[in-house]
Amino acid sequence: YDTNPKEDMVTVGSSIPPNKFELLLAHLQFKAVDLTGAEEIELYQNEIREILYKKYEDSQLHNKPSSVILNRPFDLYEVWEKWCSNSTYQDVLNIKEFQVEGLNEIILDILLKRKDSETNYILRNFKALSYLEKAAEQFRFTDEDAYKFDVIDVVCKIEDIKKIIKGNERVNS
Repeated sequence: YDTNPKEDMVTVGSSIPPNKFELLLAHLQFKAVDLTGAEEIELYQNEIREILYKKYEDSQLHNKPSSVILNRPFDLYEVWEKWCSNSTYQDVLNIKEFQVEGLNEIILDILLKRKDSETNYILRNFKALSYLEKAAEQFRFTDEDAYKFDVIDVVCKIEDIKKIIKGNERVNS
């Protein structure tokens, strides 16, 4: 599915058994969709390799015994299709062993590095949604005396949301 499969293919050395590694690949792909709320978002091979090296390197990557060398190719599209059914998607997403600190942030950072307009549009909407959720949360826990100040804050957050959707990243957090 790549434009140039030989150049786009990446290799990773790992002590993770192939069946478990396949689940990790599915987990990372599902995590990107879960974070952004957009099924159109996919992680590319080089992005997954970057995530693996930054978040799973210490315990499971690059420490494969030299006597055991497996060459197991994985097609990300096939991995997605195999594990994305309604009955397994959430199970794969919830594998505790793959949930490492900072994973959400690195996935979002990697996606933000992309220059394509579709990804930027989706991420702007994702940011807007998070601002809206913050505003709604603030609004929920207000008392009557502070009500008028919270309304002003909510209106300001809505203005920030409009800026994000239009592509103006300069908003007050």
